[in-house]
Amino acid sequence: MTSKERAKSGLRVLLVASLIYSYSYIDAILAILAEGGLAFLGVSWDYLDANQNLGYVCSALVLCLVYSGLLKFVKRNYEERPATLKLRPISGTLQMLLIGLGVGGVSLLWLNFAELIQKSIPALQASYETFNTEMGAFENGDYIWMLLEVSIIGPMVEELLFRGLVFHFVERDTGKEGAAIFISALLFGIWHGIFVQGVYTFLIGLVLGYLYAKTRKLIWPFLVHLVNNFSGTLPPGFDGEFANLLVNLASLICIPVLFILLWRMEKNTKQIEKTLP
Repeated sequence: MTSKERAKSGLRVLLVASLIYSYSYIDAILAILAEGGLAFLGVSWDYLDANQNLGYVCSALVLCLVYSGLLKFVKRNYEERPATLKLRPISGTLQMLLIGLGVGGVSLLWLNFAELIQKSIPALQASYETFNTEMGAFENGDYIWMLLEVSIIGPMVEELLFRGLVFHFVERDTGKEGAAIFISALLFGIWHGIFVQGVYTFLIGLVLGYLYAKTRKLIWPFLVHLVNNFSGTLPPGFDGEFANLLVNLASLICIPVLFILLWRMEKNTKQIEKTLP
C-alpha cells in the first residue's frame, strides 16, 4: 500500500468514526430545527412536546437523503462485488418476514436471559433499566410518529449508515466481505449505546450484513430490520398481552427457520461463487 493509499484509508476510517459519533448530535439538532419549522407553519408547541417522535421523523428523512447521496458518491469509483444471491420480490419478502421474526426471537431470548441474571450483576441491571426507560420514551404521543421513527424511516437511515456506508468503507479497505459484515455489525451494536441492547443489535447486524453482502441490495436487510422493530411496536389495540404473546411465540418458532433459511442461502451462494471468475 502506497502512502497515498494509506492516507485515503485513514481518511475513510476518520469519516466512518465521524459519521457514527456525530449521528446522535446531528439527529437531535435536525429534530429541534424541524420542530421549529413545524411550529412556524402552525403546529402547536403542545402537540410537538407531546409528539417528539415527529421531529425525529423529519430528521431521519433528511439523514436518509444525505446518506443516500453520500453512499452514491462513495460507490462512484468503487467496483462492488457481484451479488451471489438473487431473491424474487414475493418469495424474498416472505423470507425476510420469517428472518425478521427469527432475529426477534433471538433478541427475546437474550433479553429474558439478561432479565434473569441482572440482579446479580449491578452493571447489567443498570443497563437493563436504562434500556427499558429508553424504549418507553418512544411510546409517547401519536402512534404514527413512533411507527415511522422506530419501524420505517429509522431503520432506513441505519441501513444506509451501517450496511451502506460503513460496510463499503470496511470492505474497500480490507478487501474482505467477512470483515465488513463483522465490523459493521459490531459498530452497529456499540452505536446503540446500551449494553443490553448492543448485544442483540450486534447479532442482528451480523444477519443484516450477511444479507446485504450476498444480495448487494439494501432493501432486504431493511425489510428484516422493519419486521424486527415493528414486532416490538405493535399498534394500539393490537399491543395487549395476548397479541404480544402471539408475536413472541411466532418469533421463537422462527428461530430455527432463521438458521435454515440462512443455511440454504449460503448453500446457494457457494454454488454461484464457483461460477464467478
